[in-house]
Amino acid sequence: MAHASGAAADNFSPADFLHKNLAHYRVYKEDGKIWLSFERPNDPEARGRRQLLYYIGSGRRGVSHLFAVDGFLIESPVNWYADRHLWDMAPAYGNTSQIPLNLPAYTSCLRCHFSGVQAPIQGTENRYPNPPFSSSGVTCEMCHGPGASYIQGGSIVNPAKLAPALRDAVCNAVSSRREGSN
Repeated sequence: MAHASGAAADNFSPADFLHKNLAHYRVYKEDGKIWLSFERPNDPEARGRRQLLYYIGSGRRGVSHLFAVDGFLIESPVNWYADRHLWDMAPAYGNTSQIPLNLPAYTSCLRCHFSGVQAPIQGTENRYPNPPFSSSGVTCEMCHGPGASYIQGGSIVNPAKLAPALRDAVCNAVSSRREGSN
């Protein structure tokens, strides 16, 4: 859980692939920064790059990335899929015929991967104060309860040992607490 998210440079994996002959994507490192470049073959107007700021996912199933445009957090259109050992389009973009760069990074998604996600700026869905969260990854207390009680000899919650309904209630309680702060 501690590795559910972080700075893009902390979980770098290069990419270079062509999606359905419509767009060529690369993920690469340059001057210590991680970049996503995109271009449509034979169309010099359809090209560019975005700095990838954060990764989401531990890599066991896959990894997504986020970039920002004018303070709005956007999900990258490409993902790393660990089970297939390849880069491909993100699920929302699998059948696209465009170069999509507009999938908002919603609080409802971020709160399961980062700790202390801030509420978006009023009137927006995905423009966050800087920094958008207080901690990369999911901190221990998010799932296991307050550490102070453990230090004082109390027990901690172990979601793996709970019945499914109670285990799900731990995540739902975390989600409700986070949404309550939004």
